[in-house]
Amino acid sequence: MKTAVKAIRTLEDAGYEAYMVGGAVRDFLLGKQPDDWDVATNATPEKVKELFNRTVDTGIEHGTVLVLLDGEGIEVTTFRTDGLYTDKRRPDSVEFVQSLEEDLKRRDFTINAMAMAEDLHIIDPFGGKEDLKKRLIKAVGNPDSRFQEDALRMLRAIRFSGQLDFEIDEETLASIRKQAPLIQSIAVERIKTEIDKIFFNKNTSRSMAYLVRSGLNGYLPSGEMFNLDWSLYKEEGDHLKGWSFMLYQHEKEVEQIREYKFSNEEKRLMSKALEAARIDEWNAWTFYAFSARELAIASFLSKQSIDIPAVKSQLPIQSRKELAVSGNDLMQWSGDKQGPWLKKWVEEIERQIVFGLLQNNKEQIKEWFLHEYHRQT
Repeated sequence: MKTAVKAIRTLEDAGYEAYMVGGAVRDFLLGKQPDDWDVATNATPEKVKELFNRTVDTGIEHGTVLVLLDGEGIEVTTFRTDGLYTDKRRPDSVEFVQSLEEDLKRRDFTINAMAMAEDLHIIDPFGGKEDLKKRLIKAVGNPDSRFQEDALRMLRAIRFSGQLDFEIDEETLASIRKQAPLIQSIAVERIKTEIDKIFFNKNTSRSMAYLVRSGLNGYLPSGEMFNLDWSLYKEEGDHLKGWSFMLYQHEKEVEQIREYKFSNEEKRLMSKALEAARIDEWNAWTFYAFSARELAIASFLSKQSIDIPAVKSQLPIQSRKELAVSGNDLMQWSGDKQGPWLKKWVEEIERQIVFGLLQNNKEQIKEWFLHEYHRQT
């Protein structure tokens, strides 16, 4: 906050208005530590750039300049009103204005439409403070208009319900039901980002209940899969746990949700977690073959309470890189060229070591390998 206040004082000393705005004000009033602070001002972007030594044009076409101050970055945005949202995402144009209230009017929810002066005085033209007390998510002005401007706001309302453990205002919820088809105009990457955040919520079940109750899930890819008993889900800081939980409960594979454009690493991790969760009995090889993250998700899915780091730490080796021998050693000892046989024998050596049947010692491995290899060939 100190850096934001310093930016505000610089703007005010130059004769401009400036306030802290947005989610940081909401979180501050809730007694939380905001991640970052945004500033709104009636100074134009050009004036902001003149007043500060170091700036970056992060979104200057929409009035936003990143001010670099005391090792921090503060987004400073000129008061504005928005034009039409033909892509249901960003305004086609913006008009810079001198009124803070006009700027706050364009925001999504009342709890995000408050401003705070440097002396901590709250400017609250739409009843955001009262809605914080009521623990209510309510659109600013006409909810239909807010969701027609940016359809992702519907999913944001649902995400905030779990993030803050708030209820959604009935009129706002009714508007989500009415405007739900508009979510199909939103890029799936943006939708996935919001759902990822829902899976970080400690009240994911509340968000998911609203997602289904509003009918919004019916317009999302694989939307029927969100209809689950989410009270069984516990957030632990891993969004892939939520997606994996959904797949596991429906007995589906990652391919079922491919439309959400997961990265290859995300797909691999979820597939491995599902594979581990479906193993009836875990043994030393399970803890060796799967990563700690994969096992953490899998243990939750299969309702196992295991100290995974402790078990993994007791394994003779943690990865193939720790083997005392290499594929080159096996080729030299056997006299055979590289081929499919090599991968099979390296893995068999890993298994012998992991299960404690063979020590990770080059001479002992050589003796065992030559005996077993010649016996089988």
